[in-house]
Amino acid sequence: PFPWNWLPNEIALVWGAAEIAFIAPLAAVLIAIVVLWFNAVIYVWRHPYFAKCKSTIPELVRSVSRPLGKALLQDPRNHAYLPWMVFLSVVPPSLFFWAMWRHATYGFEFTTLVLYHVLRLGPRFRFFSHAHTLAHKEGHAHTGIFKKPFRALNYLCEWWIGVFYGIVPNSYSIAHMKIHHRWHNDVDDVHTNLDLDRTKLSSFFIYVPRFTLYWMGISPFALLVKRNEWKLVAELVYGMAAYYGVTLLLFIWSPTFCLTYWLFVHTEGMVLLCAISYLWHAFVEESDPGNQYVNSVTILEGHDNVFNEDYHVVHHHSPSTHWTDAPAHFEKMKDKYAAVNATIFRDTEEGMLLQMLFENDWDKMAHHFVDLNNKLTHEEKKALIVRRLSVVVGKDGRDGKRMQGEWGSSATIRDFND
Repeated sequence: PFPWNWLPNEIALVWGAAEIAFIAPLAAVLIAIVVLWFNAVIYVWRHPYFAKCKSTIPELVRSVSRPLGKALLQDPRNHAYLPWMVFLSVVPPSLFFWAMWRHATYGFEFTTLVLYHVLRLGPRFRFFSHAHTLAHKEGHAHTGIFKKPFRALNYLCEWWIGVFYGIVPNSYSIAHMKIHHRWHNDVDDVHTNLDLDRTKLSSFFIYVPRFTLYWMGISPFALLVKRNEWKLVAELVYGMAAYYGVTLLLFIWSPTFCLTYWLFVHTEGMVLLCAISYLWHAFVEESDPGNQYVNSVTILEGHDNVFNEDYHVVHHHSPSTHWTDAPAHFEKMKDKYAAVNATIFRDTEEGMLLQMLFENDWDKMAHHFVDLNNKLTHEEKKALIVRRLSVVVGKDGRDGKRMQGEWGSSATIRDFND
């Protein structure tokens, strides 16, 4: 579909492979360390000596965050954001400027580079996942997270925390909200994967450039200009100019530092969030290609369920539902999920599902697939998964309404609010 017909799949595949190759060597080292760190933390945390800490420490944190939430936030239910906002506003930036000082004083040090990125990512990417989730939540908060006297803090996640995790300011509030949540991964969405066979690993490599252009703001800029939405264009360009302006200054100061501490992080965010996006909307029911209960993934008892992001159907189908109510909303609408054999997995997480997808491990994926009707055999689950991953949507879009010359037409926008 337009505009991806302008980028031949062969070129896109090489581009995607090159982008992944750029971060792969250092990323492999970091993954090994942060996973080991996580396992060590879990081992210590589960030790009998720490039995009381499991309840006392979280409740101690909440005893502070709850009253602060009432005082600072428009919705006190978001008080769980506050400890993470404080931590991520202070620790990663401090580490960055420490690494910058080390680089200026001693030159490039591989040990400093690894230490910085490990401490920035956190055990098994916990700091990374919370930073990106908070930026996502902030982008969805139309009136802001904080009350009026503290409204300057409504830009904290995208404009401060996020830049140390490769996020271009205003990307979530403009590109994500005004494009992805209008077209929900249909072919007008600038990072759609519906025209690709998701059972093939090569399709992911082809998809990477699409997400890269979205992440950088380039394809959202083109679509919003095409739609004459100049206010949104201005806000998007403002964030891009700020981020890439800093990138230029860092490159002038030290190309090596810019490459390893800034552009690596930017590319890391592109590739990892690209993979998450690819998974969240990988499934399509051929008989009902617009069905969001199938198109979006739900994970129950997820291992990495940060602020209930694993209820992705709720996120798309009922954007006004508060994240704390997502499990209840799922239970309320369970009949609708069951009616279409919705895409639901249990006792897993995004990284594991991606590994199953890329390795074509349909047996393992079927093992985690949830059939709410309890009718499908294991083999039938496998067949359903493969069939939905194999559905390819053409240039006319899921509903067949989209014309080649009408990229981003208002007629193809879909609004949900169950």
